[in-house]
Formats: sequence, structure tokens, C-alpha cells
Amino acid sequence: MFLACLTAIAGLSSCSQDRDPVLQTPTTFVLNTPALQDQYYQLTEGNTIELTCSQPDYGYSAIVQYSAEVSLTEDFATFETIQSSTPTQTRLVYKDEDVAVALCKLHGFDSEDNYQDLPAEKVYFRAVAQLEGIEGTTIKSNVVSLNKVKFYFAVPQPGFIYLVGTPEGWAGPTADNAAHYADWRLFEDDDAIGSGIYSAVFTIPADPTFRFYTALTGWDADSYGSQVDDSAMDFELTGNSGMAPMVKGKGSFHWTNWTTEGKMKIVVDMSIKDQYTVTVTRVD
Repeated sequence: MFLACLTAIAGLSSCSQDRDPVLQTPTTFVLNTPALQDQYYQLTEGNTIELTCSQPDYGYSAIVQYSAEVSLTEDFATFETIQSSTPTQTRLVYKDEDVAVALCKLHGFDSEDNYQDLPAEKVYFRAVAQLEGIEGTTIKSNVVSLNKVKFYFAVPQPGFIYLVGTPEGWAGPTADNAAHYADWRLFEDDDAIGSGIYSAVFTIPADPTFRFYTALTGWDADSYGSQVDDSAMDFELTGNSGMAPMVKGKGSFHWTNWTTEGKMKIVVDMSIKDQYTVTVTRVD
């Protein structure tokens, strides 16, 4: 009886070992040919492209992370990586906007100034699978294509706002004055697009008064300043810097102890709703 129990226990142990997952290196990974491969496709913000693939065999039912690479050439000499909104599924969904950004980068279109409106073109895709956090588990699929893709300029650009006030001459913040205000913009940093933090350095005359506009739509709709009412509030620099809260409104900032013309760095922080600030610093 004792020997029978030992045999049973050993058998259970052996079965347990047989069931333990063993990682293996997959050798095949198939990205399926898109059903609409030869149809004209206009990339449009808000739309998506769907690709499907097989799941690589890692030896057990693993949670696989999927992405895709996009290229203008079948050899993928240069490519951009895009992320699926369903990263752990073999039904891969990619935003048209992300594909358009990738194509702009591959063509070298980094601003609207050098963008060219090209005809529809052949675009190559391959999928990439890997187990998150496990080295050596990456595998790339075969290459497929969409043969008539029309893209648009989609590279994110730094946002900007406008300084309006005595330094620029209180020109009306309207579309007709866009050329005038081109030199009076504060920009997000290139590596902080979407941050809502804008900065610039201007030559500012003595005794300045100004506020900010997020768009050139007239005096009222997109104005931000010291208070809601259309009346300036006084502020002082302590040493070389000064900070003030900012709200949606037409109250301007009057920097009373900016007594001589000089270079002023202005940082407008609109990253947190209802906690906007303006910081000015003399930098000359």
C-alpha cells in the first residue's frame, strides 16, 4: 500500500511537470493580406485601418504584445512603428492619423512648409510580436501592403498663443492681423507638444501691459488675463522675475517695475485647468 502511494505521488509530480509552460521561440508569424489591398484609401482623422495576424507559438497561451512597422519600401530600409489600440489581440487596429504621421516622417515632411501633396502610394506593413518584459521573444511577420494610400500632413506641431498689448501696439486680435501677430507668439517646446506650456522671449518696452489670446477671433472670445473684467491689474517683479495667476478674461497684466526696455522671457502655463499662471523674467 505504501509503495502504491509513492507511485501515485510520483505520477502526480510527473504530470505537474508536464503541464508547466515551457517558453519556445516561434518560427512563424503571419500577417494576413488586407481585404482592401488594391482599393484607393484616403487616410482620414478619426478613422482606422484594421489588420489581422496569427498568434506566434510561444509554447503556451501567452499574452502577446503587437505593434506594426510602416515603410515606403518592401525591404523596410527605413520604417516607423505604430501602436495598435488593441495591442494584445490578433485583430490589430491602427488610427489613420498615426499612419499619416508615419508617412510624413518617412517622406521627411516635418512642417507644413515643406509638405507636398503627393498622389496615392503603396505602403508596406509588417507586424511585430513580443512577450512583454521577456528578451529574445520578438518576431516580425511577413510583409503586406495597401497599394493606393492617400495621406495628409499630420505631424503634430507645437501649439501657440498670442501676446496682445502695449509691446505690439494693441492691434486687434483678428484673422486680418495674423501676419502682425506672427512675431508675437509663445510656443510649446518641440518635445512638449500638447503640454499647454508656452514660452517666448520678446523685447519689451518700459511699463508694459498685456494679456494673451489663444486664437485671433476678436477681442472677447479667447482672451486670458489677470481677471475677468477689462481692467489692468498691477504686478511687480521680485528681483528679475514675477509670477501671476491667469484666468479667462480681459484683465491685462501691468508690470509696474519693468522700468526700462529689455528682453523678457514669458512662460504661460495652461497645463492645469483653473490653475493658469504667467511667469516673466528679465534675461538681458
